[in-house]
Amino acid sequence: LVDHGLYKQLDNDFRLTYAKLWKSLMVADLHGIKTSCHELGIDEMYQLLAAMLTSRPFDEIIERSKSGSFAAKEKTGGDKAMIRGYAQRYLREIIDMLDAVPRQMLLLFKMNDCLRHIDHDLGSSPTNSLVVAGTYATKALYDEHRNNEKKTRRSNMSSVVDDARHWFEYFRILVRINMYDIVSW
Repeated sequence: LVDHGLYKQLDNDFRLTYAKLWKSLMVADLHGIKTSCHELGIDEMYQLLAAMLTSRPFDEIIERSKSGSFAAKEKTGGDKAMIRGYAQRYLREIIDMLDAVPRQMLLLFKMNDCLRHIDHDLGSSPTNSLVVAGTYATKALYDEHRNNEKKTRRSNMSSVVDDARHWFEYFRILVRINMYDIVSW
């Protein structure tokens, strides 16, 4: 049980934008990352936000995007030093970004930090928090699509094809996320 004493119901628009961001981070979709960050009020500092959320250098996401690979580099001491260097070098930008993001994001930063420390202390996979966030983000987006479909249910062939397309996309991303976890061990 993680009880950090802070609770807030996330509004639906924020929740879905955050889910889109995590989905994009997991599949290394640079355009999706930029778009989601823009919706969160972060334009120029999207790389910094991505690095802060994942505790990984943004270069890793760029690498995965270029190669089409789901493989993450093993987190090394060099990566940790690079992240520490970013934190020192971009302290002013980090403070500005934290001031610009929706307040709900600050609570999520705190929660992510707590979970990352628990994972570390328990000796869990270094990507456990990323995989869990990516999996639930993808599920949230798929569930949102299904709920919207139920509200506007049409019983024609295009609806069936659209449902199948969304299910296949959901399944494809879950496979990628799980492969990311497997190759990161």
